[in-house]
Amino acid sequence: MVVPAFEDPTTKYAFTTRAVPLEAFAGLAGMRRAPRVGDLVMAEVLEIGKNKKLEVRRGVTMDIFPGDCIVGAFGNRYATDQFEGYVPRFPVGECDLLSVGGVCGEAVSWHAEVEEPTRLRVMGLVHGRDGEVLNQRDFAIPEDPGGPQPLSGAEVVLVVGSSMNSGKTTTAGMIARSFSRRGFRVAAAKVTGTAAGKDGRFFESCGARPVLDFVAAGYPSTYMLDRDEVLGVYRTLVSHLRAANPDYIVLEIADGIYQRETRMLLESEELRRSVDHVFFAAGDSLAAESGVRALLAAGMPLRATSGALTQSALAVREAEEATGMPCLSLERLMGDELLEALGREARPDSQEAVPEPVPVQALPGA
Repeated sequence: MVVPAFEDPTTKYAFTTRAVPLEAFAGLAGMRRAPRVGDLVMAEVLEIGKNKKLEVRRGVTMDIFPGDCIVGAFGNRYATDQFEGYVPRFPVGECDLLSVGGVCGEAVSWHAEVEEPTRLRVMGLVHGRDGEVLNQRDFAIPEDPGGPQPLSGAEVVLVVGSSMNSGKTTTAGMIARSFSRRGFRVAAAKVTGTAAGKDGRFFESCGARPVLDFVAAGYPSTYMLDRDEVLGVYRTLVSHLRAANPDYIVLEIADGIYQRETRMLLESEELRRSVDHVFFAAGDSLAAESGVRALLAAGMPLRATSGALTQSALAVREAEEATGMPCLSLERLMGDELLEALGREARPDSQEAVPEPVPVQALPGA
């Protein structure tokens, strides 16, 4: 039974808390120590800024107002189009809402066109029945999925990009949809980023099952995790997806290839050994050329470029001339060119994929 402090119907539980059973919430502890990544926190909304809504546990967004109580988790954030923020290094009485998914911390910079962050008053860290502060890591899926494992021959398709909003999520989702419409079994995951449910729901809507993310691995965000932690997230997600015995696993790594955690993953032998195909999403032809050059120099199995630049036929031609590689629009990904890029043929008994018109607003996905 949840204690009365958490039964108030106006309290909003953020998406990042979704793996923590409500029955585990027993009370609030004062800020007797600095918060840690993943610590659950209850806070009162003081002033509305950039984030005027909160994505709650069931995946819908709800308006928030001054005076509302929310439950989120402390975490860092790297978002060039939004906030740079960090977990406070000492006990605090106030903090910022860094994301719609309920990541809390101290914003230190933000994009010039973004409002100041929504400000929160820290009411306390959430503790369980044993008096210990609840942390997302306590409720993470295990690294080893357990049980007899299928001899998975799944090929891993990795989507990386030039920056936030370069079209990675949309590219990954449409790759999954193209596979699914041909009768292949597809699983997907978002390996890094900041807690939010929309990308996972997009992958599901494109036919991927199961779909996982770093939140399931116990983190509100992956920014500033150490190398072993980042690789642990990758290993955990891939092992659970392989356990579902799909034909293809589609993975997205957030932000650009020079971002800290993205670079860690791309430089790791573990990732290099496990990835069969790479697609690079870019916002323009110059970014495409630079990314292609960097990924090929690193020995990555790059197959094509895609992303936001494909909204312009001229930019596509420019990118193909500059890189010597196909630049696949969403329509081309839904056609035969995806499997051609992978050196594969469609299954004779699969549903014939018909290229679909894709709304322009779906293209820029981070």
